[in-house]
Amino acid sequence: MTVTPPPPDAAPGAPREPVAVWDWPVRVVHWSMVLLFVLLVISGLRGGDALQWHMRFGQALLALVLFRVLWGFVGSRNARFRAFVRGPRAAARYVRSRVRRTPEIHATHNPIGGWMVIALLVAMLVQIGTGLFTNDDILWDGPLAKHVSKETSDALASFHRRFAWVVVTLAALHVLAVVAYLTVFRENLAKAMVDGMKSLPADLADPSAASASGVKAMVLLAACGIAVWFGLHRLA
Repeated sequence: MTVTPPPPDAAPGAPREPVAVWDWPVRVVHWSMVLLFVLLVISGLRGGDALQWHMRFGQALLALVLFRVLWGFVGSRNARFRAFVRGPRAAARYVRSRVRRTPEIHATHNPIGGWMVIALLVAMLVQIGTGLFTNDDILWDGPLAKHVSKETSDALASFHRRFAWVVVTLAALHVLAVVAYLTVFRENLAKAMVDGMKSLPADLADPSAASASGVKAMVLLAACGIAVWFGLHRLA
């Protein structure tokens, strides 16, 4: 099987033009995950009856995370992990280019941002996965809590509460990086995740790399939602 290499990096200072880089499924799912993440934090901190909604929000987020992972293999070229997940040498080279003020230009995520995406997806899967087995010792149990012992459920609940701060820290670092790129480097990464457009040199301008099948995206998203709902309710 032939693997398409990541798009080449452009030299700094090259003339730029606006080009589509992110397909609509990536953008819609991204902001939906942001909304659900905020709702999860609020409902988790409130506790009590809000935990019922906390579980629902978590299951919805699980469906979106599963979609994004699968879309990272079957989505548009720019949405695929191989387009922006680079090795440690590429990450180090990018950092050096920033320090030297001759930054490399990347069509999608830079090598550091690519690894942040992976870290956030893995962290959310761990957090949601443990949450499925937790209990609050009062009213609410996770949908899979009955499949483990009370001691195991308690241990996972304790881990879930502590690991939440890891996820929040990663999310905060992500937001701070976006703010830093806007204020220090004058690069509006958030805007690109809204309209899908980015200013790029001509040698990186390939709008077809952000072209996605709407039908495939909707079918895959529906399949992830049904799989989560049906799977958890079948096991609960």
